[in-house]
Amino acid sequence: MEATLKDGTVTLKIDKKTAKGIAENITELEGEISNGARALGSVLQDGIYELENEFRQPPHAFDEQAPKQPSIED
Repeated sequence: MEATLKDGTVTLKIDKKTAKGIAENITELEGEISNGARALGSVLQDGIYELENEFRQPPHAFDEQAPKQPSIED
C-alpha cells in the first residue's frame, strides 16, 4: 500500500487482495465503526467491483445504428 499527498488530496494505492481484506474486515464490524470507516469500506468495495467487472457497452447500443433484434413479424 502506498499513500501520497498532493494539493491537499490523499491518494491510496492498494492492491486488490489487500483492498478485499480491508473491505471484508470493515463489513464484519457492522455497528462498531464510524461513518468514515463505513465510507472507506464502501469505496473499497466499489473499486473491487470495477476491477472485476469487464462489461463495456457495445458501440451504437442506443442510436440509429444499433443492431436490430430479429423480428417474428413479416
